[in-house]
Amino acid sequence: MIREQKIEITLTTLAPLHIGGRDNPLTGMENAVAKIGERLVIPGPSLKGALRHQLERYLIDTYYDAQNHRWPKQHLAMQPCMASAGNVSEEEYALIQAGKYRLTSDGGRDRSGCAYPSSFGICPICYLLGAQGLTGFLRIPFLEADQLPDGLYSGRVDRSKGTIAHGTNRPYELVREGTAFRGTLTILLNDDMRGWTFGQPRRLDGTRTPDRWLESGEWSEQRIRKELIIERLRAISDIGGYRSKGFGQVQIQARE
Repeated sequence: MIREQKIEITLTTLAPLHIGGRDNPLTGMENAVAKIGERLVIPGPSLKGALRHQLERYLIDTYYDAQNHRWPKQHLAMQPCMASAGNVSEEEYALIQAGKYRLTSDGGRDRSGCAYPSSFGICPICYLLGAQGLTGFLRIPFLEADQLPDGLYSGRVDRSKGTIAHGTNRPYELVREGTAFRGTLTILLNDDMRGWTFGQPRRLDGTRTPDRWLESGEWSEQRIRKELIIERLRAISDIGGYRSKGFGQVQIQARE
């Protein structure tokens, strides 16, 4: 038997929003926003990425010893990974070297991802969102809105003439401020077939668990739901692209 809990999410745009979708050759729109049919959406991967970012910040701000530039031994199981599928960038590598993110090796190349079995197991973020071929306990929704996108134009300024350079005036779509997107996030509470219970370490091989951070008993189901899911969803304040143009500010309400 499977038992689940639903979290109702409402994301309201506080500024114009642009999350890229498929261009429409019939309208000439080259920078479309994400849609399913004619319904505006915030794709699940975009919301998942924003949630992961907030979880990483929360764990580092809470447990990382910034004064001594190290991760305290007693909290190493809480250290997040970057979930990197390939080589890390120079900027990411600097964060790994500073000890903020996990360091793993893949064929002699440094990367940052959870590995199992390992000394400190899978990080709390990958426990929730999935890693190492293990599904997570959260199912992230697509958020949908009943509204049509608006259109604008952008171009490059020819500084010698002080006008828009010829051939650079291009259309793009945006979601207007005040648009409400809604969806339902699902938490897996119990899966009797696999023997998984939310908030408890999984015993994949009958003995050792990948969820070492839960072995201390400090994290109850209620605390995980409050601190790592609901509060981190509410902490998301921006999403999408064109942020240098003032896009992407949002506010999220999450209700059980």
